[in-house]
Amino acid sequence: MLRRRPASTSAEAAPDWAALDLDLTRLIAARVLSTGGLLDYAHFRAVCPQWRAAAASPRGRGLADPRFHPRRWMLFPEGFGQFPGHRAHGGCARFFDLSAAGAFARVPLPELKNHCVLDSPDGLLLLQRDEDTAVRLLHPFTGDVAKLPSLESLADKLSDLENDRPLAWYNLRAWLHNCARYLQEVRKVCAAVNVTDAGIVTVMLVLERIGRVAFASAGDYEWTISSWVVNQLDRALSFQGKLYVVSWEDGLTHVLVIDPPPPRCKEEGAKEGGLHLSKQYLLRGRL
Repeated sequence: MLRRRPASTSAEAAPDWAALDLDLTRLIAARVLSTGGLLDYAHFRAVCPQWRAAAASPRGRGLADPRFHPRRWMLFPEGFGQFPGHRAHGGCARFFDLSAAGAFARVPLPELKNHCVLDSPDGLLLLQRDEDTAVRLLHPFTGDVAKLPSLESLADKLSDLENDRPLAWYNLRAWLHNCARYLQEVRKVCAAVNVTDAGIVTVMLVLERIGRVAFASAGDYEWTISSWVVNQLDRALSFQGKLYVVSWEDGLTHVLVIDPPPPRCKEEGAKEGGLHLSKQYLLRGRL
């Protein structure tokens, strides 16, 4: 005599993934963020309301928490002489995922209506406002913004160095207000972004024409300029909040590492030349 096997219920066949333990869900979310990046993390939060509540939102933390920096995303050129945010693209900028996914994302950025892009360290956008040269650091996917001193304040600092190193071709005020020359020079800026454990965002700017580095933290009123001078800063690269410069001297290839300034209290003023510069020798000859 044959007996019919009782059918399993749908609850037994499909586990309730939304009912995962809260701590376990947070652990999985952190793992997804560290290995998969910001896009996979966004997909994880979109699965269900329970997972979304367990995984912290990047909004409001996009700059202060380095885990949410879109390091795998690169601002992609539009081509045909069109800049990011061009009206032909509806004010959107295009980003390319450098991971194996190789995806494109077109992000609306209204800030580009009156800002130009200076650099894109760690996937973030370093912007300069057209009317007053104010500098802003923007997270393109969360909209978080850090306010930095204007380039006018940087010019005031640099003017104090003119007597130390007079350059006939270098007129700071004319350089800032001459639009054609200014845009040509400012596009050569190489920036690095560092975030302290307390969430303080600091930006370093390579001033290759005078061989110095300027730095400022969010909320500062002026830039601080390094006390030392380094040649060949046009070969600077940024990585994980530091600047790396390759140079050649006496048949040796050097790698100069420029560390961000040490954390300081809000009551403490910015110290001149607070950047640490180290030198490492790699090999003989040129790369």
